[in-house]
Amino acid sequence: MSEEDQAAWAIQALAALKTADNQVVVESIIKVIDDQQAEIESLRGSMEGQLWSPTSWHQDQQAQHAARDHKPTTNK
Repeated sequence: MSEEDQAAWAIQALAALKTADNQVVVESIIKVIDDQQAEIESLRGSMEGQLWSPTSWHQDQQAQHAARDHKPTTNK
C-alpha cells in the first residue's frame, strides 16, 4: 500500500469515526494528514528536481573535475 493509499485509508477511517462530540478533533487530524501529504509531494518534487537536473549534474561534474585537477601547493 502506497503512502497515498495509506493516507486515504486513514482519512476514510477517521471520517467513519466522526461524531458530533469529536468532530473538531477528527477534522483537525484529517487536515494534518492532508497537509503532510502535500508537504511530502512538494519535497519529493523538489528532491527529484535537484537530483535529476541536467544543470545541477553538469555543475557537480565540473566541481569534481576541478577538485581532482587542483593540486595544492605548499610554500617551504
